[in-house]
Amino acid sequence: MILVGWLDSPFVRRVAVTMNHYAMPFERSTLSVVRDAEELKKINPLIQVPALILDDGEVLIESQIILDYLDETAGPEKSLTPAGGAARREVLKISAIAKGLGEKSVALNFEKKYRKDDARSPRVSARIKSQITQALEWLEELKPDPWFKGENMTQADVTAATGTTYLFNKHPEFFSKDDFPVMAALNERAEALLAFQASPFQAE
Repeated sequence: MILVGWLDSPFVRRVAVTMNHYAMPFERSTLSVVRDAEELKKINPLIQVPALILDDGEVLIESQIILDYLDETAGPEKSLTPAGGAARREVLKISAIAKGLGEKSVALNFEKKYRKDDARSPRVSARIKSQITQALEWLEELKPDPWFKGENMTQADVTAATGTTYLFNKHPEFFSKDDFPVMAALNERAEALLAFQASPFQAE
């Protein structure tokens, strides 16, 4: 299998970490949404990553769809997302908030990095920062110990960890680990695992 996208993306990285956790070997294609738009358009018309090219040539897009495939392939005993019921809904809910945090962090980076000064909207930036803060506070209130659902790591933890790694690396001037100690601790626990270390955050 070939995972398309850079490991600075929290969405690419949550797929990579999940594949490492499941011991699923994969190759990487480091196409960039900025530099390789024409090539990426052949894979995903929206020019977005991640994409996962399966061994038979089938192409999966959007991280949640890819994770669903990986969970199904790994089987219910190994899956990072429960197969059904309230437990599944809870993990998906936490994952959605954590993924949203990642999405807003990426949006803030584009606002900061790619918009010219005269095109930036202070109101938009302030709203994005507020949404990130609210997501962090919501996740903090869950008090993961050591993980959101107790002793066993789930996709909620993977998504929160990859999202906060991106956030703390890209926006240290706005968001400090000291201000969110619970999420900082979860982040450090996760990043110490082999599944994370095998696919470390890499700034594009």
